Amino acid sequence: MVALSTSFASGRFTNGETLLAALEGYDITGIELEYRISEKVFHQMKPLLMRSRLKVVSMHNFFPIPGVLKTGRGGGDLFLLSHPDREERQNAIKWTLRTIEHAHALESGVVILHCGRVEMEPAIDQLHGFHRSGQIESDEAQAFIARMIDHRDRKKPKYIDGLLFSLDRLVRVAERYHVILALENRYHYYELPGTDDFLTIFSELDGAPLGYWHDSGHAHINEVLSMSEADSLLNMNRDRLVGIHLHDATGLDDHLPPGTGDIDFSKILGHLKSDVIKVIELKAGTGDADITAGIEHIGRIENESHENNSD
Repeated sequence: MVALSTSFASGRFTNGETLLAALEGYDITGIELEYRISEKVFHQMKPLLMRSRLKVVSMHNFFPIPGVLKTGRGGGDLFLLSHPDREERQNAIKWTLRTIEHAHALESGVVILHCGRVEMEPAIDQLHGFHRSGQIESDEAQAFIARMIDHRDRKKPKYIDGLLFSLDRLVRVAERYHVILALENRYHYYELPGTDDFLTIFSELDGAPLGYWHDSGHAHINEVLSMSEADSLLNMNRDRLVGIHLHDATGLDDHLPPGTGDIDFSKILGHLKSDVIKVIELKAGTGDADITAGIEHIGRIENESHENNSD
């Protein structure tokens, strides 16, 4: 079966009991608690989650929203585990440790991490402009992408070093709490880990409780932008795959209900091991009918896959 991320509920629920009641109304078996849940809502939910039929299958760092933030807005990149400055990294580590502790308390075995970025002048508008004008495969666009990647790779080593320092500290605590840290593939080319960085990290921290978390929409958009094939990271890290965010995408618009965009989920789901966590992750404001349709779409594909595998 499939789980649902609380991402759809951002700004919609201000009470933990009401949010959990809404989640229990869907045909799901689990939930992912993600970074836009406030401390107040979480503390209202926590005792109820202990008795709920729904299992917390994953938490998305940084959870819940850190009370030190003046804006009160959560995010997976509030603090940077890759920051070259030790003090900045320590801050990211501190708040990640808090997420790990909450995951342990709710018997959720996975914490999903955004791992930071290479600090550089992003040229996202120009890159997206090539796509919107239908020129992403042109020589000009390909040369532009090659320059961006080269610039990123020349600056990247100190950020990878920072990330490895952070992960080395975090995995020791995660192992003690029986939590796996799942590194997510990212949307932008300057975010970490990049395609080649997963193998480096897994090799450097071999034996640590680290895994790969695949995001279907991010992978699709990287293919649309001619950065990498949508299934390349999934295939490369299949043995490390812990879980997957399932959401559809059309062009550069993602976090859509499965079945409403361009992604072939039968291709993705047909080759997953039975223990891989499947979480539908939808944009804030997605309506109940669309959420239900997305869950049903994934359910049909899973059933078809099971029937084909039993033949």
